[in-house]
Order: sequence, then C-alpha cells, then structure tokens
Amino acid sequence: MTTSALQVAKEALESLDVDKILSAYAENFLFEDCAAGEAIQNRSALRAYFQKLFAFPGVRFSDIRVFDGDDFAALEWTWSGVKRITGEPFHVRGASVIELYQGKICRETIYYDPRPALA
Repeated sequence: MTTSALQVAKEALESLDVDKILSAYAENFLFEDCAAGEAIQNRSALRAYFQKLFAFPGVRFSDIRVFDGDDFAALEWTWSGVKRITGEPFHVRGASVIELYQGKICRETIYYDPRPALA
C-alpha cells in the first residue's frame, strides 16, 4: 500500500501542483538535487525550486512508479519538456530516494542526468 504522502507527491508531479507537492513534506525535511548540487531545508526555497521546475516549457512528469517500504521509498519518473534555447524536446529518466517520518517525506534525494534538458 502506497503511503499517502507518496501518492500525493505522485499526483502533484503529474498535475504540476506546487502546493500539493509541498503538503507531502514533513515540517523538518531535507530535499537534495544531486545533479544541481542543491540541498533545501525550508519551504520557501522548496516552493521556489518546484515553481521554477514546473514553469519549464512543456514540462511533464510521467511513468511515475512508487516503491513503498514503510519508512523508506523510491520513485522512478520521467521528466520531459522543451529545451529553452533550441526548442527541441527532451526526456530525462530519474529516481528519488525517500525517507518518511510519521507519514510525510522528511528526506528526498533525486538522481538524474540533466544533460538531455540542457540546450
């Protein structure tokens, strides 16, 4: 059975809903984007991160698979959109490793190769 926060995160990615995705995170959390070298620990910075990501031209998240293991989980996903400079479409496969605390995401580390999205 998929933890509620994971289902919320999946639906938020599919609908590009910043408020909904933020609701999946615990009060105290760590969000790490390894490719970008970012570590975020406050809601305003996480909001800005997802707002920027969801504003990408033609952005879409698909093929989202949730693997729930009580306090730990993993998500596989495909991020696609249009390169800003060239206008060419791109597709990036990635994964999130998640730690849960009291049913909310308290730590998420995302892994992906950003090169296909770069123009």
